[in-house]
Amino acid sequence: MRLGRDGPELSSIGVGAWQAGFRSWGSGYTREDVVGAYRYAFENGVNFIDTAEVYGMGLSEEIVGEAIRGYDVIVATKVAGYRTSPSDVEKAALRSRSRLGVDAIDLYQVHWPPAGIGFGAICRVLRTLEDLVDRGVIRYIGVSNFDRPLLEKALECMSRHEIVSNQIQYSLVYRRAENGFKRFMEERGVLLIAYSPLGKGVLAGKTSVDNMARRLDPVFKKAARDVELQRVLADLSEKYGVSKAAISLRWLVEKGALPIPGVKRRGHVESILEAMRISLSPDDMALLDRVTQKYVDGEYRNPFPRWVPNTLVKLVTRATGGV
Repeated sequence: MRLGRDGPELSSIGVGAWQAGFRSWGSGYTREDVVGAYRYAFENGVNFIDTAEVYGMGLSEEIVGEAIRGYDVIVATKVAGYRTSPSDVEKAALRSRSRLGVDAIDLYQVHWPPAGIGFGAICRVLRTLEDLVDRGVIRYIGVSNFDRPLLEKALECMSRHEIVSNQIQYSLVYRRAENGFKRFMEERGVLLIAYSPLGKGVLAGKTSVDNMARRLDPVFKKAARDVELQRVLADLSEKYGVSKAAISLRWLVEKGALPIPGVKRRGHVESILEAMRISLSPDDMALLDRVTQKYVDGEYRNPFPRWVPNTLVKLVTRATGGV
C-alpha cells in the first residue's frame, strides 16, 4: 500500500489523531498518554498518522509534532474545508507545517468539500495544493469526505499532480462506499483511508453514549443496538485470540482500505498491532459481510451538505473541536 504510484509504503493500519484535540472526546487521558501511545505505535511498525488543523484548533498537530520527533513517520493533515482562497489555504498549510515541525507535509488533504453549488472553489483549492507541491511545502494531495460526483470533479481539476487518497467513513457498520464508489477509487488509483473504522468504539465493544462524539453520531447509536454483530465479533475475538477491535480493523485491511483508528492510550494501540499480525479466513470474512450487509444501505454521500455556508461550517467546527 503506497501513497500514489511511486510514493512511500504505508503500514497496513495507521493512527488517527482527532483525540489529540481533546474536545468532543471527554476526559480521562492526558497529552502524555497520547504522545506515549503514538510513539509505542511507531516503535512497533505503524508509520502513518493523520491529523487536521481543526482538531483542537491546532492542538492535535502540535501534539503529533511532538510525538513524531525522532521517528520516520508519514504525516497527514488536513486544511479546513471552509478555506477557499489561495492565500488562506497557503497560510494554513504553512501554519500546519510549523506546528508539525516538518520540512514538508507528506499528505495534505482537503478536509471537507467547500460549500457551493458549483465546483469553482474545489478546483481553486486543489490547484493551490498543486502549487504547494511544486514549492515543496507538501508532498502529496488528498481529499476527505468527497463522494463520487465530487471526487470525479476533483480529479478533473488536477493538471500537474494526482489526488492519491480520499478519506471517508468506512467500517463494518458503515459500508456505503461499497456501492460502486470503492471500486471507482480503486480503478483511479485513489487510496481509501477509512476514518471512524471502529464506529467510534462500537466495534470495540462500547455501547454507551459517554461523550459528544458518540452522542452526535447516528451510526454509533444504531450499531450499539446490534446484538448479532456483537456476538459474532465476540466469537471471532475468541477464535483468533485478539480483541473485537482487531477483528474489525483486519476486515478493513482485507477490503483494501487503510484504517486510521483513533488512539488515546497505549492500550488502544494493542488492537492495531493485533490486527496487523492476523489474517481472517475467507469464511470469516464472508460471515462478517453477511452480518453487516444491512449497513450497505445507500450511496455514499458527503456527510456535510454543501449548501451549508462556509461561515456556518466554520462556527460548527470551532464549537465541536473539529468534526
